[in-house]
Amino acid sequence: MSWQRISLLAVVVCFGMVRAAHGQSDEDAIRHMVSDAVRRLNQGDGTAIPDFWDEKADYVGIGGQFIRGRQAIEDFFTRLLKVGSGTETATIEQIRFLSPSLAIVDGSWTITGARDAGGKELAPIYGRGCEIVQKKQRRWRFVATREMVVWNPSNQ
Repeated sequence: MSWQRISLLAVVVCFGMVRAAHGQSDEDAIRHMVSDAVRRLNQGDGTAIPDFWDEKADYVGIGGQFIRGRQAIEDFFTRLLKVGSGTETATIEQIRFLSPSLAIVDGSWTITGARDAGGKELAPIYGRGCEIVQKKQRRWRFVATREMVVWNPSNQ
């Protein structure tokens, strides 16, 4: 399985644009955004990309590729969604606010059910992500994403 295929779901930890509901804290809004993005991408919903990424966002995937701009990110994930690559679960471990409109989100993810080119199911794949989110016009969007696979002998 290629790193690009694994990236499809790994990045989900990193997505987001959410309008905070009345009385909802910014931290709750970010957590909800990640949950919604994971759910939608697990369902193969490519419209999650324009809904969750800032227009000038950038993304560094687990394969080392640097992608700049929402349209390029959308194109990248549209190709990955066609392939499919298992189911992701994601956990936000920390949200640290640098200002009222800027935060760093650290989390981890696991992909299960991914298959290699021959159709054989792979061992679970574990990773981490770090994202910078920015609030503009009462909406949180991810503006920078950095993904990595956590080395595990079963990932080979």
